Amino acid sequence: MTTLYKLRDYKEAYKFEKEHPKQIRWDEKYKTFVLSQGEGVQGIWFKDKTELIAEMIMTWTSNNVVHGDSITVMSSHRGQGIAHDLVKESLDWATESGFEYFTGEARKGASWKVFQDFGAEEILVYKNWSKTGEEYVSFKITL
Repeated sequence: MTTLYKLRDYKEAYKFEKEHPKQIRWDEKYKTFVLSQGEGVQGIWFKDKTELIAEMIMTWTSNNVVHGDSITVMSSHRGQGIAHDLVKESLDWATESGFEYFTGEARKGASWKVFQDFGAEEILVYKNWSKTGEEYVSFKITL
């Protein structure tokens, strides 16, 4: 499965929102827009007034494991705890949806630290992830 929209394409996301209003709903509990398309894709997007500031895209192919495909926070909003809030809301959503595990990959450093704060267990370390020269951690969180 492919990610629906990357944050850099947020103008396209707004176009999608206007064209598919029934596929996007405002979740008052999470103060987010929740986007879903087909089976196994769920996007939780944080918004600040009219500005898209962060996104989490998740996929699943089983009833007990949800995978965090991407988490992005706009550079202008980094360092404010938004990624932490977004992961918390995503994990809460996954728990309420009946999943047992949340898996994903995170770049060593601040991204990995966010997931560690929620009990992420390191499974594998990828050196030179996709030939970027960076280390990424594959992890799981028991919900």
